[in-house]
Amino acid sequence: MLAKLLKGLLTVYRWVRSFCLNLIFIAVLAFFLVALLSSDQLDIPQGAALLITPVGSIVEERATLTSFGDLLGGNPADDEVLLQDLIDSIEIAGRDEAISSIVLQLDYLQGASLAQLQDMGKALTAFKDGGKTVYAIADNLSQSQYYLATYADEIILNNMGAVNLEGMSSYQYYYAEAIEKLDINVHIFKVGEFKSAVEPFELTGMSDAARGNYEEWLNDSWQLFVADISRERSLDADQINNFINNPDQQLALYSGDTALMAQDFGLVDQIISRPEMRHYLIEKIGLNADGSSFLQVPFNEYLAERRIPLPAALGGNQIGIIIASGTIYDGEQPPGSIGGDTLAGLIRQAKHDENIKALVLRVDSPGGSAFASEVIRSELLDFKSSGKPLVISMGSVAASGGYWIATAADEIWASPATITGSIGIFGIYPTFKQTLNNIGIYVDGVGTTTQAGAYGLGMELPESTQRAIQLNVEKGYDRFLQIVSDARGMTLEEVDAVGQGRVWSANAAFEQGLVDNLGDLDDAVEAAANLAGIEQYRTKKITRPPSPTELIIQSIADNFNTLSWFKTSANTALFTTSLNALYRQINEDIRQLLNFNDPNSLYLQCFSCLNSL
Repeated sequence: MLAKLLKGLLTVYRWVRSFCLNLIFIAVLAFFLVALLSSDQLDIPQGAALLITPVGSIVEERATLTSFGDLLGGNPADDEVLLQDLIDSIEIAGRDEAISSIVLQLDYLQGASLAQLQDMGKALTAFKDGGKTVYAIADNLSQSQYYLATYADEIILNNMGAVNLEGMSSYQYYYAEAIEKLDINVHIFKVGEFKSAVEPFELTGMSDAARGNYEEWLNDSWQLFVADISRERSLDADQINNFINNPDQQLALYSGDTALMAQDFGLVDQIISRPEMRHYLIEKIGLNADGSSFLQVPFNEYLAERRIPLPAALGGNQIGIIIASGTIYDGEQPPGSIGGDTLAGLIRQAKHDENIKALVLRVDSPGGSAFASEVIRSELLDFKSSGKPLVISMGSVAASGGYWIATAADEIWASPATITGSIGIFGIYPTFKQTLNNIGIYVDGVGTTTQAGAYGLGMELPESTQRAIQLNVEKGYDRFLQIVSDARGMTLEEVDAVGQGRVWSANAAFEQGLVDNLGDLDDAVEAAANLAGIEQYRTKKITRPPSPTELIIQSIADNFNTLSWFKTSANTALFTTSLNALYRQINEDIRQLLNFNDPNSLYLQCFSCLNSL
């Protein structure tokens, strides 16, 4: 009887499995047919506006789907747009006689760092310098959206909208009391007075050292933000801070009308309804073919049509560019994270490519695994042994493990808005002996040495093991100091004075000798060419080629995204936004702990450096 039941269940399982596989095959085939049928050449009418509608967060490198399970569980790149795609579309449009203007539609931009927004602002400024116009339109404007909008010639806000400036902050959730109530024993090992990555697991609030350090670099970043929007909008910095610091007093003067207040403060130029926006842009740009809106071409379609792909076997002098974006993990990792082995392989590829005369490594990382960071650094040193120059270009953040990597460079270039430093190291190891005991689960057994089974989560970590880990952490910090000392020509005492886990703004890091120059990726590429002694060159982006499975899965995901069935504004209700922020922060803290994979459990990471505007 049981055998018949099992046989029946197996038959059902095979049928369901076959049905699902057939369904996936049909879906893949359908999407490829859709892609083929919709691959007609894009018609770009004369005088059209380039419509830039960034959806989600701006990133240096999009996360990659690696399995059908990832697809069914949600595409991590659904809400990401490549920074370089945005910049390329603006630069190409600036040289295109068919494009008369740019319209920034910013309601769907969810997040971006100040460094990324500055790079986009530079491209928009060059576009305007060519005699073309930039318009920015939105129902509401968040802080990051507004920063980008200030580079427009004209900002048009919905008459029921608002400009939501709030300043910069770094708040974390602290779990020490919850951990105590759950009887979890979290063992903390660290070096560095300012190394605050482990504070959420050992304290109930921010330490004085961390608070002082955060205030330093946050104030530096905020002054940069205010200076930029003051310049672009011809406003006084005090006026902007007054607008933010006294919202009740200011809004009372306008009977609660946030749009009118924004206009009177000079933050926006017009406050009109959606139909009025549409008619205004039709008047300025022209009417599209079906008479429904202004003459426009979406930036992603435009880029696919106008961007000229470089041949795979490109000859001549080349400057290689590798993007290292995300948390650093040991082993192989897909784009969106940095795998020590993955990145090392790309560096070797650049070393052995005879056409590549210099390498620019773009680092946008808060750090991660100490072991993987050293794997990458040693590979960079081996690259330099070939005689080819190496330049580091820092993105939004290049801290802790990100800075460890950067020390290998001939030159380090930081964006004016980069967050860097965090020279420190930590280890964290939770045990659950008492937690398990509380629910009636016990661990018992025998071992041949004091260390046999010492790392069992259901046992207490032996004192000797704890001391050994702390010694290892201290050795890691000493090694970090020595690496920076050798690379930057500083004494160990000088490095320790700027180390101890302290985070620095780009300007402060430049003053302390931690970076060589301030500039963007283009500046770093030019510096690499100068070091290589070449004037004529092309750039070549070196990436891990996606597998056939990844290509298929990403094609399906991209087709779903193109339909934009569920595209919603990033400016949602305050309570919903706060609730989502709470969920994301706690989920991210847990995810970080679960994904730690350093073989020695040593980490060079700055959690607080991840915040965007």
